[in-house]
Amino acid sequence: MTMVGEQHQTELLIKETAKRVFFQKGILNATTQQIADEAGVNRALIHYYFRSRNQLFKTVLEDAVNETRDKIDSIFNSDESFKSKISKYLDVFIDRNAEFPYIQNFIITEIMQDPEKMKEYFSRKRNHLMKHIVPPLKKEIEKGTMQAVDPEHFIVNMMSMCSYPLVAKPFIQNMFSYDDKAYKKFLKERKQVIYKVLFNEDLPMN
Repeated sequence: MTMVGEQHQTELLIKETAKRVFFQKGILNATTQQIADEAGVNRALIHYYFRSRNQLFKTVLEDAVNETRDKIDSIFNSDESFKSKISKYLDVFIDRNAEFPYIQNFIITEIMQDPEKMKEYFSRKRNHLMKHIVPPLKKEIEKGTMQAVDPEHFIVNMMSMCSYPLVAKPFIQNMFSYDDKAYKKFLKERKQVIYKVLFNEDLPMN
């Protein structure tokens, strides 16, 4: 492997390790030394590639958000039916957040600290949802394949039912005495519940 290739692999290793530490373990204040120890690299390499812990955090958060958005865009840009797209959206959103259960908390924390960033984030998210959800939703209602519902309520229902169990992970785990395995099983079951609420029919089998 060339030196450039080795450097790229080291950078990826640091990013993947940081993602696991931040978003799987929920250690928002993890130090560069903790991340270096987890990755098995010298702490100086983190400063070489990312300058600081905060820059590393911002990089892996942006990468994680963009990766999820790309997957969702791929679903909604396909030729499948609207209900099939929503079914696959639930798969991606819930499975992704089951893998990284603290990512929603960190996204909210990050954008709430910067009013301009918050405006930009929600403006982009609104445009994204209005583009992908509203036109096909109206077509389904016009065809009579689902009950009439305001697009805003459909979107908020879907977002809140997906996001709340993730943001409230510690609360839910303590309330129902779920360990991590039971909590992940609960999230899997949420897909059927959410789909049923949105469309008043069972989630189709993949």
